[in-house]
Amino acid sequence: MSNPHGRNPALLGFRSLAGGALLPVGDYPGGCPDGRAAGKPTSVIAVYAEQTREPEGLPAGSDMQQWAPYLPYLEWPSLGEGGTPLIELESTCLRKLLIKAEWMNPTGSHKDRMSPLAVARAIEVGAQGVICASSGNAGISMACYAAKAGLASRVVVTPSLPKPVHRALSLYGAEVVVAEHSLDRWRVMEEAVTKGGWFPLTNYLLPPVGSCAWGVEGYKTIAYELASACKDGLDAVLVPTARGDTIWGIAAGFAMLLQRGHWKAPIPKLIAVEPFQRISKVLQNEAAITDDFPGTTRQVSIAGTTATDQSLRAVVQTSGTALVVTDEMADVAQRDLAHKHGVYLELCAAAAYAAIPRLLAQGSLARTDKVALIGTSAGYRDPTA
Repeated sequence: MSNPHGRNPALLGFRSLAGGALLPVGDYPGGCPDGRAAGKPTSVIAVYAEQTREPEGLPAGSDMQQWAPYLPYLEWPSLGEGGTPLIELESTCLRKLLIKAEWMNPTGSHKDRMSPLAVARAIEVGAQGVICASSGNAGISMACYAAKAGLASRVVVTPSLPKPVHRALSLYGAEVVVAEHSLDRWRVMEEAVTKGGWFPLTNYLLPPVGSCAWGVEGYKTIAYELASACKDGLDAVLVPTARGDTIWGIAAGFAMLLQRGHWKAPIPKLIAVEPFQRISKVLQNEAAITDDFPGTTRQVSIAGTTATDQSLRAVVQTSGTALVVTDEMADVAQRDLAHKHGVYLELCAAAAYAAIPRLLAQGSLARTDKVALIGTSAGYRDPTA
């Protein structure tokens, strides 16, 4: 298949999150090769040359296309993703509380910032199609953008996949492959990638490093939009987190804005909200980031027994933290947000709202803070909805 999507000429290559030499433009599903060989797997990040096509200042209210000079492609199969509203919620315990309405993306989640860039890369390299392991949001988004681009898609799921999600995938033309257990999905993916020529959107290796680096670049645009809307500063961003694609992308986005002089205030603290101890356990020096973290949860979008170096770096490099919010706490927050604010979030996104009182109590937030929550998707995506 020919490549109609123009790669950004400012893209110089990729670099390990741990630093080091510039890696050539390419695909690094296992992250930095040297890091994985050394037993310290970490992802890679795109490196760009400064250029005259950069935005002049920070455009307000724009979609993701406005940030193309900061992304690996200048064009991609777009459905108008990005530019989601930043809604202020009434708060009695913070100076200002905002929620980034990512459920207003084309397929209803923040994954729409990642999928089109990964699909553009798959087209450029002539892949058989795009493949991911998903419980809902990522699969729906990838299948949608693949359909938009005329590219085959395959989504590897477990038997617990909700029927409405299965129907959406089928209508987008995705091939749905059922694996018995969650980690079995990664083995199915690995075979498709290494033997079948499929392009991986999500992680399939242990220890994991996160999703396709080309796609994760799209999450930087959340930071760009927050910065555009919060020119007077932002103290903290609360992010539902599993393997850290979103939280790392936001941290990297603010870092790039600071480097290019578009953000003068300190980078906001990135706070990872998780359903059971993973990053929080590592921060307490009770585990290594490459360990297995057993636990179960109804917060399906951030479930899983693994964590990543990128999620840890996002927290540490921004002086943030990680906090566990149980399903029961998230249930209460989900009801309160819907009843009091008219915002119905998926359970893991509501968990970020539930975290605020505990973060205040432990001193990670202050009552004078301006805080943003990432509303990853709406409650209709929860399996129990």
